Amino acid sequence: MDNHMLAGLPALPPAADAALPDSSEQIYIAPVALLKMLTHARAGVPMEVMGLMLGEFVDEYTVTVVDVFAMPQSGTGVSVEAVDDAFQTGMMGMLRQTGRPEMVVGWYHSHPGFGCWLSATDIQTQLSFEQLNPRAVAVVLDPIQSVRGKVVMDAFRLINPTAILMRQEPRQTTSNVGATVRPSLDARIQGLGVHYYSLVIGHRQNEVEEGMLACLNRSRWSHGLVLPSFDDDENEAAVSGIRDLAVQYDVQVREEDATQPERLAVVRAGRPDAKKQLGERAEAAMSGNIVHTLGMMLDTVAF
Repeated sequence: MDNHMLAGLPALPPAADAALPDSSEQIYIAPVALLKMLTHARAGVPMEVMGLMLGEFVDEYTVTVVDVFAMPQSGTGVSVEAVDDAFQTGMMGMLRQTGRPEMVVGWYHSHPGFGCWLSATDIQTQLSFEQLNPRAVAVVLDPIQSVRGKVVMDAFRLINPTAILMRQEPRQTTSNVGATVRPSLDARIQGLGVHYYSLVIGHRQNEVEEGMLACLNRSRWSHGLVLPSFDDDENEAAVSGIRDLAVQYDVQVREEDATQPERLAVVRAGRPDAKKQLGERAEAAMSGNIVHTLGMMLDTVAF
């Protein structure tokens, strides 16, 4: 067929671009979800635990996680698997009744003490999630290596086997966001960059979550009803301190009568005020004993 014959044929539309994962994709985990994951993971040490993450696929570059819940599981020190497939359906129905309509965006599990990566069992679990949704995310956290101010965790997604055979990049690179976190050596040895790739994890919180986190360390009203043990030595030490301060205050009163007013400020410079300390010590001792006595009365009447 020559060019003259081809000229009379209608032009075919260009083929649609295949949707490829992007290196700038990030997963944002809410503080409530993070606290739940850490609490669940630490409660399961030394065994692995797992659960599901609820959230939303906002766009091609953003995944949000707003809540999590634990799953019935069969776990050991090195692997974990879900054992009740019907539990997820029932749990999702109950969550919708409580005003939680989000969908499952992935799953999380713990690696207590040996870093964040995906084992062969984890890869098979993640494969089953990606068969339901290609953008499902697997989050791994280490509750033992996580310390105050630093949470050791990472998010992963499997690499398409076709891309591996074609020697193609698993993700298209449009920014340097995916390279901001340097992967660990253990993760590279376990197949990072070969069987799965890592996603950048971010954290966001709104005003309601900020208020909730600010209230975590506040004492509850019920703490005032806790009856502390009565300590005679503490009361004896308080009375002894009050007696010593009373002697010092008596000395200061005599010194005030014998010293001229213009020299009194110079003489007392740098010396503690016995009168002020005496009042503070006496008030603290009396309030402590009154609170303890009232607690004993409430405990006797109520319990």
